[in-house]
Amino acid sequence: MKFCDVTLAYNEHSGGIRTYIDQKRRFLAESTQHTHLLIVPGAEDRVREDAHGTIVEIDSPRFPGQQDYRFFINPRSIRKALDAHAPDIVELGSYYISPWAAFSYRKHRHRAGERCLVGGFFHTDVADAYVGAPLRALAHDWIDEISDTLGHMVEKLADTAEKGAERYMRNVFEHCDLRFASTPAQAERLRDYGVEDVRIVPLGVDLELFRPDKADPAVRARTGAGPATMVLVYAGRLGTEKQVPKLIEAYAQLPDRFDAQLWIVGEGPLHDEIAQLAGEHPGVHLLSYETDRERFAALLASADIYVTAGPHETFGLAVIEAQAAGLPVVGVAGGALRERVPEGLGYLAPVGDAAAMAAGIVRVAAEREQIAQRARAHVERNFAWTRTFTELLADYEEAAR
Repeated sequence: MKFCDVTLAYNEHSGGIRTYIDQKRRFLAESTQHTHLLIVPGAEDRVREDAHGTIVEIDSPRFPGQQDYRFFINPRSIRKALDAHAPDIVELGSYYISPWAAFSYRKHRHRAGERCLVGGFFHTDVADAYVGAPLRALAHDWIDEISDTLGHMVEKLADTAEKGAERYMRNVFEHCDLRFASTPAQAERLRDYGVEDVRIVPLGVDLELFRPDKADPAVRARTGAGPATMVLVYAGRLGTEKQVPKLIEAYAQLPDRFDAQLWIVGEGPLHDEIAQLAGEHPGVHLLSYETDRERFAALLASADIYVTAGPHETFGLAVIEAQAAGLPVVGVAGGALRERVPEGLGYLAPVGDAAAMAAGIVRVAAEREQIAQRARAHVERNFAWTRTFTELLADYEEAAR
């Protein structure tokens, strides 16, 4: 069979969704007889081949204010690519424009007497992370200072907009033949949308790439971190939903006696704002997104604690990569982090509470070596890409019978 992924979230600075797709393409190429097609927005129309399949880029504009992300504007272009390459299974990783091209293509295949399935993978809680939460943040951070009444009105607007996004997402997923989520909590979130029959397929981690023994003193030396320095690291998108400024706030509240650095690794629309905040604290280092996975693995393993303040994670792929590298995690009690960081592997602070995060960092630092061993063992027991894609393919193959 030919598998196809259609997504907006695939570029050189993408995070978890790109990792998932890259690992899927690798698995299909190396472990099966199946082939893979990837359709993404790009700077121009082009088709290219690599070791793991075909990549179709469709000429698309950039998101306003985004350096790397582009968005589809013409479903006919997606449909044309699907017709030209004829995949048997189309999986949706983005939900704007592309679903309707996929559903149209499926209808055409069925009319021709050919099989075709469309799957939807709930990688992103769009209604919460990109609709409701930003509007609420606007109300709290800016409008409340002008008028409590106006702030309340924006809160109401956020509720209405989020419900509208949920209805749209329900419509998309109800049109899919199969519906996937990576955790029980995210399957429940889809059920909140009104979507039933959700299959849970946990994501994985490359256990050979992310290992504690990838630690490199030279990586620490580049930022002046000594052997006794407690290095905190965050890796991911620098967007509003990730609440990265809260990490800097937590760092600033660490005790004076606590020798620590904070490495922030990534790109995104808040880059300049975070660079300015980082400049106010000598121990905070804003590092460029690392495209080389080997170097990124060495960077993670060379740190001591992984930190994240984003409450909207649907899985938290970077978290299990950090745990595979032997890092405890200090995060927030929101989204998938409640599942990714069970008791004994780190600490979860209330969402938005920088002081509690700082206290958690101090607490975890004292137990770091014991937690490191448990974190690695936890990932080895529970997360492997082979399991992910074996389960995913079995679901598709069963549905295709």
